[in-house]
Amino acid sequence: MIVKRGQSTYLYQSIRENGEPKTLYKGKISCQQLTEHERRKQETQQHRQREQELQQLNRELENALKIIKITERAYLLLAGLYERKSEIRKLQEEHCAQ
Repeated sequence: MIVKRGQSTYLYQSIRENGEPKTLYKGKISCQQLTEHERRKQETQQHRQREQELQQLNRELENALKIIKITERAYLLLAGLYERKSEIRKLQEEHCAQ
């Protein structure tokens, strides 16, 4: 964890001892180390945002594929066909009882 106090920046590490949280002082960090830390933090945030966008696009794609499948079945039924085990078959005409 990085803490800014006044003009200085300090590095701490959080640990647990006997189930109790403790913070260890690791020392003062330079401006270059702070810049590097902020850059990594920003990259991580951008990566998470891209992952969320990809998940949203994946959900939208799955919904579109479901709609396409339903539309395909509807067109087949209108043409007197149906799909079974990846085969397209003709619907059998129902015979009316005499």
